[in-house]
Amino acid sequence: MGRPLKTFLFLCFVLHNSFGFSQKSWTLDECIAYALEHNLGQQNQTYNEAIGKENWRQSKRDLIPQIGVGSPSYAVNYGRTIDPITNTIVDTKYGSGNGSLSSSIVLFETFKKWNTLAFQKIQFETSKQATEQYKYDLAFKIMNLFNDVLFNEGALSIVTEQQAINLLYLKLIDSQVKLGMKAKADLYDIEATVSTDELNVLQANNRLKESKLALTQEMNLPQNDIELLAPLENQSINESLLGTNAESLFNNAQKFLPALQIGALDLMAAKKNLAITRSSFFPKLTFNTGINTGYSPNRLDASGNEMEFWEQIKTNTNKYIVLSLYIPIFGNGRNWSNTKIAKINIQKADVDLKQKEQLVYKEIQKLIQKNEALFAEEKLNSKKVELKELALTIAQKKFKNGLISIYDLQVANNEFIGAKIDQLQMRIQFNIQKKTLDFYNGDFILPSTIQITNN
Repeated sequence: MGRPLKTFLFLCFVLHNSFGFSQKSWTLDECIAYALEHNLGQQNQTYNEAIGKENWRQSKRDLIPQIGVGSPSYAVNYGRTIDPITNTIVDTKYGSGNGSLSSSIVLFETFKKWNTLAFQKIQFETSKQATEQYKYDLAFKIMNLFNDVLFNEGALSIVTEQQAINLLYLKLIDSQVKLGMKAKADLYDIEATVSTDELNVLQANNRLKESKLALTQEMNLPQNDIELLAPLENQSINESLLGTNAESLFNNAQKFLPALQIGALDLMAAKKNLAITRSSFFPKLTFNTGINTGYSPNRLDASGNEMEFWEQIKTNTNKYIVLSLYIPIFGNGRNWSNTKIAKINIQKADVDLKQKEQLVYKEIQKLIQKNEALFAEEKLNSKKVELKELALTIAQKKFKNGLISIYDLQVANNEFIGAKIDQLQMRIQFNIQKKTLDFYNGDFILPSTIQITNN
């Protein structure tokens, strides 16, 4: 095989792989899974969760006694001073050193550290729920952007199809004008319609590009174009969603909905914070123990000679045990003020939780009402599409027989296009409605790349 042929085959292989990658079709689950792994906001939220976890771990370590080592030090003094080891006045240059080891533990503080531990655990659980809520918010944002692309693809398909039909009419009328069967006014009308079609196709194509760009940016996908694997005919109406009970749906949502879990955790954290604040009113019992020693060249033995270094370290050793009790008597009213604020925060957290529950319940009610309204509207619109399509077919036959003008034909055609776009939009909305109802019912599972790969 010659070198030019090998080079040609290699280039074909590279171009084939590049083309294959660019033509990858994405499902909704793949888009969501990719966004959950690459979205920068989601990555930042995981860091907040990691910080909450470390704060919780540190609150556990705070229960362990503190042990400190006084680094061995050596000091050189000049002039007249008091030797701290011999407690004598020294007039000459001398050096001295010391070191210590100490430990401290709070024996009683009205369970402040235990309450702090519980508080930090609640904060960690809150950060986990916040991360979960962000995932759901991101998933629904991707879903809306995904369906925007689907809608704009459908709209572009409709206006492109209409453009092709009008181009055929342009050829037909142009030939009829040349044969004297039509007036030039009809030709001008169809030319204006074709120009309008070109603008509609251009605008629809731009809207499609914008929606694709918005989707890829939210996914943090390093490309501006994306092909979706979701045929529009699959966006069908689901009658099983009718008759959903708001009360039962809300009861299911209360069990897992991250926003409501965060509200309940905030209330628990406020109560723990009150317990922590109240501990400042009670006595604090602390236990301290330690050992220290030192060295000085001025320390002499019984013979008047300088005492050996290690002998001094042993002789100068001092051990101590301290049990201290601190009783708060007057704190300028700060403790009372902090306690009142902590109680108010409990009431505020309780109201916030009720408000969140109320908002969720209202949202569910609106969702059910909208679902029923869309179902009724879609039935009427489906009938409308059938009638408008029949009216357009009749208008086309009349136009060919010269019974109506091109203007009347375009009116019938525009009404049919409008009905088809309305139907497309309703079907897209139904798809979003179904996912949202599944979410509140606990049936919406966040996809992952591992699950998609395994499937």
